[in-house]
Amino acid sequence: MNWHLLLAALLAALLPLALIATGVELRRVRLRTVEDLRDTVFVQHRDLPQILLALARYDRSRNDRARPSRQDEIKDRTGAFIYGLVCFPGFILLFDPITELIGLSGRHLSVSPAIFWSPDPTLSAAAVAITIKRSVAVAGFAFLGGYIFNLRYLIRQTLNQELSALAFVRAALRLVQGMILSIAVYHTGAVGLGSATDQQLAKDVGFAAALGIAFILGYFPDLGVGRIAQWVRVHVKEVDQTALDEARVIPLEVIDGIDHEVAFRLQESNLYDIQNLAVTNPIELYAETPYTLLQSFDWVLQAQLCLVVGVSSFHQLKRHRIRTIFDLERAVLSDGVPEDYLRALAAVLLFDASACFRKRIGLPEQCDGPNDTATASALVIRHIVAIISDDLHVHRLRILWQAIMQETRGGAADGKPLWLFYTGALPGDPPHPPAG
Repeated sequence: MNWHLLLAALLAALLPLALIATGVELRRVRLRTVEDLRDTVFVQHRDLPQILLALARYDRSRNDRARPSRQDEIKDRTGAFIYGLVCFPGFILLFDPITELIGLSGRHLSVSPAIFWSPDPTLSAAAVAITIKRSVAVAGFAFLGGYIFNLRYLIRQTLNQELSALAFVRAALRLVQGMILSIAVYHTGAVGLGSATDQQLAKDVGFAAALGIAFILGYFPDLGVGRIAQWVRVHVKEVDQTALDEARVIPLEVIDGIDHEVAFRLQESNLYDIQNLAVTNPIELYAETPYTLLQSFDWVLQAQLCLVVGVSSFHQLKRHRIRTIFDLERAVLSDGVPEDYLRALAAVLLFDASACFRKRIGLPEQCDGPNDTATASALVIRHIVAIISDDLHVHRLRILWQAIMQETRGGAADGKPLWLFYTGALPGDPPHPPAG
C-alpha cells in the first residue's frame, strides 16, 4: 500500500475515534464536577431544578427510560464510520497530486476522466492529463476547506455534549457538497480558467486562484449554492437589512472580567453574545469552563442587566456602582430608598428611551440640561424595575443565589431574610403580612 493511502486511512479514522473518546471523558468529568458542587455548596438544596438539569445533561443514565441502549451506541459509531468513509477518498484526492509532484510513489490514483468531466477531445493527451490532475487537486482543496470547517464544528459538538450520528452524517454531506460544487464551478469556467490550447493549460496562472476558490467553496458550500441561485435567478427571500441593523449583537467583552481570550473560550460552549450568556445556567457554565462558580454567576448577572437595559444604560449604571440585575433590584425595590435617588437612577436606566416616553413619566428629555428637574413618582420607577426583574431566568438565578447565601451563613435558620433588603409590596402585589 502506498504511503498516502495509509496516511489517508489513518487521518480519516483518527478524528471520529478521538471525538467519541473525548465526549465520553468530558461527560464523566463534568458529571463529577456537578456532583461535587451538589455535595458541598448545595448540600441542603440538592434537588434544585438547576442542579437536576445539569446532572441530567451529563448523566445519561439517571433516567432509565433515557438510558442509552446498545442500539444508540451503534448509531453513533455508524455515523462516525460514514464520516470516515467520506474522508478517506477526500484525503486521497488531496494527497495523490502531491505524490506525483514529489515522486515518492510509483503508483497513483487512477481516476476516470468521466468523474471530472471529459475534457475537450481536441486537446492532446498531455493536456487531458493536466485537466484531470487539476480537477483532482480542486476537489482535494475543497475537501480540505470542508474538513477544517468540520473540525471546528465537530469539536464544538463534542464540547457541548451534542456529538451524535446526525452530526457526523451532516458533516459528511457537507464535505460531499463542497467537492461537487467546486468541481462544477471549476469546469463551468466560473473562476475564469480557459482551456482552449495546451499552452494555456500549461501556463494558466489562474489555477492558483481556482485552488483558493475551491477551498472557500469547501469551507462555505452554502455560500456557493446561494451565489449560483442568484446567477440563475432563483427566487429567494431577501433579508430585511433595516431589521438586521436594529438587531445588533452585543459582544461578550462588555462584561467585566471577559476579554477576547475569555470570550473565545466561552464560544466553545455556544456562548457568542450577551443574550446567550444571560440565559445560561451558571452551574453548567462552571462545569464546562475553568472559571469559578461565583465568577460565572457574576458574569450571568451582569449579562442579564445588560440585556434588559441596553448597552448605553448598562455602562451608565456601572458608573453609578450598579453592575448586576440584583444590584438594580436592591437599589430600586428596597424599602426606604430616597425618592431623589430613585429619580436619578430612573434617568440613567432610561438613558436611551424616547423623549416622549421620558416626558410622560416625568423625566427630563435630556439630562444635565437647563430644565432637568425630574417629577417621576417612585411607584412608576419601581414598576419599571419590577417588570425588568419579573423574568423566569432572573427568578432562577435568585433561587440559586439564596441557596448559596444560606450555605455561606452555615445554614442558619433564624428567620431572617437571606437578602440584604426587604422589598415590601411590589407594584401590583398584595401587601406582605407583618413580621412575627
